[in-house]
Amino acid sequence: MNNIKKEVDKLFDDFEKSKLYQDYLSIKIQMNNNEEIIDIIEEIKRLQKIIANTKDLSIENKLEELNKRLESYPIYQDYIEIIDKINNELYIISSQFDRYFNEILKI
Repeated sequence: MNNIKKEVDKLFDDFEKSKLYQDYLSIKIQMNNNEEIIDIIEEIKRLQKIIANTKDLSIENKLEELNKRLESYPIYQDYIEIIDKINNELYIISSQFDRYFNEILKI
């Protein structure tokens, strides 16, 4: 069991050192330093809470407009693209774990 933990730790260490993850961190920092993007994201979150709590569908147009504005920023587009790649990578890792543990449980 200790070997499994070491291998898992190594896998995540390798992932955190990967170019993909480093690129993600860089883009995330750039986004966090862009006040316009942060303001749009905060407004989107605020409006989403209002819609969830009040079911006020008239706010949806404003929300859609803000999403379009957000998507117009190249750095945000890069962020979404890299998030998709990371999610795919993590899905592959998770699938490998599932197969590995399913094989162990079959014994």
